[in-house]
Amino acid sequence: MDVLILTALAIAANSIAGEAMKPAVMENMSFLGRWDHRASGSCASAPNALVKFNADAKSVTFDLEGYSRWRFDVDGKPVTLFETNGRVVKKLGAVGDGKFHSYRLIKISESNPGEVCLHDITLDAGAKFGPKPAPSNRRVEFIGDSFTVGFGDEGTSTDPPEMEFEKTDASKSYAFILADNFKADFQINAVSGRGLVRNYANLAPGWNLVKLYDYTVAGSASTEEKPALWDLNNFHPQVIVLFVGINDFQGDPPYADKRYFKSAYARFLDKLRAAHPGVKFLLLSTKVWPNDDLTPTVSEIYEEQLAAGHKDVEFKTLLTDNVGLLGHPDARAHQEMANTIRPILGRLGGWLGR
Repeated sequence: MDVLILTALAIAANSIAGEAMKPAVMENMSFLGRWDHRASGSCASAPNALVKFNADAKSVTFDLEGYSRWRFDVDGKPVTLFETNGRVVKKLGAVGDGKFHSYRLIKISESNPGEVCLHDITLDAGAKFGPKPAPSNRRVEFIGDSFTVGFGDEGTSTDPPEMEFEKTDASKSYAFILADNFKADFQINAVSGRGLVRNYANLAPGWNLVKLYDYTVAGSASTEEKPALWDLNNFHPQVIVLFVGINDFQGDPPYADKRYFKSAYARFLDKLRAAHPGVKFLLLSTKVWPNDDLTPTVSEIYEEQLAAGHKDVEFKTLLTDNVGLLGHPDARAHQEMANTIRPILGRLGGWLGR
């Protein structure tokens, strides 16, 4: 096999035409995660939002805007990481052997607040896009906070807090690992610091996970005059992994009222059931500081769901080594979480091999 040579080129933003991707190009793209396809480009904020396509090309050029870290994959394997800040064109080497190969551009950082936009994807002269990647028959959604983002998973407890950008690789989160392992189409709708009803240290009052969940680009929803609402018919998961509540009961008080938290949790489950008939749920919990209130509260929710006749839920408590940045799981802990969850997720989705 020929050696894959990668090159990267940053070009000044003022040389870029302010147009969205051409319809003919969009027809060859498959977007995972929530993207707002605007006249100016396709914009997202969620961790691990990605675009994938097939191409016979010697190089691929991405016209990107925003503050983010990115991972570029060739044939399912990570090839290079890069960062953007502002409007940038990034040219990356491709295989160029006269055959179609698969490519993925993955947003491995979180935009909280903020968003990133993909304005165009172009190939070298004479190259061509292949057929649009076929959708998977497996679909999973992860809803959560920084633990689901993969916040600080490349850091340590001794790193300064301001290193969160360079020390977060969302593609090493348990959520991405699981979706990738199962070759499932996915959404990861996670926002650091947000709780189901109360955010960490009461930051951004009113903009909790339940409210942000209604928007396509959660990172810019609170600053846009008319942020785009997400249509739940755009993606119907077969399994939803719900790992929420850490920020409701952690850090400085006052914490969430448990009765209000439980009723909000139940309403959220009902909303998701109504939107996705037949969906299965995995409810996750973990130990939180200082009172460890989350696990018994989610356990009660689970028992109440069963008592109400719901047979679509399972519950699992995760034990994690939180030795990453600011007391978060590191990459090794995320792999361990993925290993723990994998058989449950596979069973709920009916994806276990025979």
